[in-house]
Amino acid sequence: MRLNTQNFFKIFLTFSFLLISYKGILAQSSDFVIQNNTTLTYTTGSNVIDFTTEYIREVMNKKYLYSTQGEKIFHIPDLPQTKEYEVEIERQFKLDSLTVTDEKGKAILYTVEELELGDGIYVKVPNYKQTIYGSPYRIYVRYKTHDLVKMVNDWVLIQSHALNKDTIFEQIDPTTGTKTALSYNLKIVTDATIPPLAKIYPSTYRTEENDEKTIYYFDSKDRLGQSIYLEFGTQQLYRFELKYTAPKTDEIVPERYSDVISALSTNIYELSLPRELSETNQKVKIEKIIPTPTRITMDEEGNINAKFEVPANQSTDIYISGYIWVEQNSLINKREIPNLEFTKYVEDISKDSKLSKYTSATKYWEVNDPFIVEEARKLATDKTYLMDIVRSDYKYVNEILEYDQSKIAENNQRIGAKAALQGGGSVCMEYADSMIALLRAQGIPARAALGYANLDVLSKTNESGNVRHQWVQIWVPEYGWLSIDPTYESDNMKIGQDIEGILWETFYDQELSSVRMYSADTVSSEELSDYKIQIYAVTNEDIKDENSLLSYSDITFEAQNSTGDIVNTLIKTTTVGKALIVVLPISIVLVLLIALASLTTSLIRRAKYRKASRTLQP
Repeated sequence: MRLNTQNFFKIFLTFSFLLISYKGILAQSSDFVIQNNTTLTYTTGSNVIDFTTEYIREVMNKKYLYSTQGEKIFHIPDLPQTKEYEVEIERQFKLDSLTVTDEKGKAILYTVEELELGDGIYVKVPNYKQTIYGSPYRIYVRYKTHDLVKMVNDWVLIQSHALNKDTIFEQIDPTTGTKTALSYNLKIVTDATIPPLAKIYPSTYRTEENDEKTIYYFDSKDRLGQSIYLEFGTQQLYRFELKYTAPKTDEIVPERYSDVISALSTNIYELSLPRELSETNQKVKIEKIIPTPTRITMDEEGNINAKFEVPANQSTDIYISGYIWVEQNSLINKREIPNLEFTKYVEDISKDSKLSKYTSATKYWEVNDPFIVEEARKLATDKTYLMDIVRSDYKYVNEILEYDQSKIAENNQRIGAKAALQGGGSVCMEYADSMIALLRAQGIPARAALGYANLDVLSKTNESGNVRHQWVQIWVPEYGWLSIDPTYESDNMKIGQDIEGILWETFYDQELSSVRMYSADTVSSEELSDYKIQIYAVTNEDIKDENSLLSYSDITFEAQNSTGDIVNTLIKTTTVGKALIVVLPISIVLVLLIALASLTTSLIRRAKYRKASRTLQP
């Protein structure tokens, strides 16, 4: 449709009037307007973000002005939980690229104050001109940083800091009564070659696209207490390596004896391998397993366990390596989660007897405790649909629990759902335990999921091994097991493919590990606490020979907990069993010797009797 000249001028005049009116409203409602506009620009293939802060100060009331006295201080943060030497290197990188200019691109003098490591840098810019009505004051602070972007092959993560929840958007001077409106808007600019967008938080944003770039806009108030998170890329490949040196625990039986009868000195180890998951199309292939396991099993949950029998009177290196493929849909093709009417959902669930174990109580999921029952009831009240209840539980757990960083460094003792919800120190384990207890109390089948999250920090150089993470899965008909991670902020529920992680194993009861050790010696399964798992991103080109890899579909899984298996474990890894191994052969030999002696004696007697009989004959 074409616009004629008359209509065009009508629209133009209307728009101009609205703009003037808007300015008039600002002038009437605020004496000053201060904008802090941040732009993050990312170029595909780079591991650097171009960071720009545009500071605009405007006088909206002709009666006032800003003098040239004073200065504006900009804060450049350090990346939290980073090693000191890394902070120092990154600070220098930022300062080397730092520029401060006015609206015409002219350099402005500034000073830098470096704070304690972790506290960041102050950039102090003196007021370079007087600010009056109609003549805005602008400062542009630009620098480059690695802190806000992670790039792993075709996977890119861009993040930006949250605004403090106490951030104010209007300030009133108590002396003059003048009002200042403040805003802290953010835009993230990417080019056209970046991989497809898979995840974005917060969910309230707007975009602007052209052939060369996409701009994501985030409003000030949507950033309160919420970090900005954009993840690009739908596929990733990881290599995993599990290493454990089974220690020498038997100082009695010499190696030469066990070489003859291995059962004389044997320890049995059960180690879990990464499992597969349909939700993220997680597939696993094994490259090496050393030594050869005596058995590989898959339990009812779909968890994979390998059993190793190794000498107890010498140390043995156990090594397992392989690859994990993970795939998620792009944001526009995100897999839909059914939002079922709750009464119908409960009715359908009750028809499947196999799901009953996922709603029962355990030591740490106190489903029948009056406190848990009452909280679960209140959270489900007036909720019509399943996902309404899930979101209610998620928000409640996230707001009630407070993440306790100190529990990460120390030996974390599991306290259970009730203690956590009543104020106990919490990490991901308590967040998951609490939500599972509430879900089960509401009749929603739930289980614990354990694996490795924060994939952006996984690397081959992570010598200390990757940190385990726990989340929740619930059963949803026509979907399967749906992942939910309540450890994160409640406004942006981490659910389904939104959870970036590798699933290793799942549990329906109070146990949270398939790792086991069986030994006749004075040693406990805690000896396994130092086994290391490393996971790091690779490309398909890093796989030397994919045809040599063994997928789980190629493995013949053996039944778990068979009678023969239990007897084998008891005989080889208990004191009684070892005694039987030694005593039983000796006993058999003694019995045979006694039988042989008895037979010999009987034969001699018979021979003597026959000889005497012949002598007595006439």
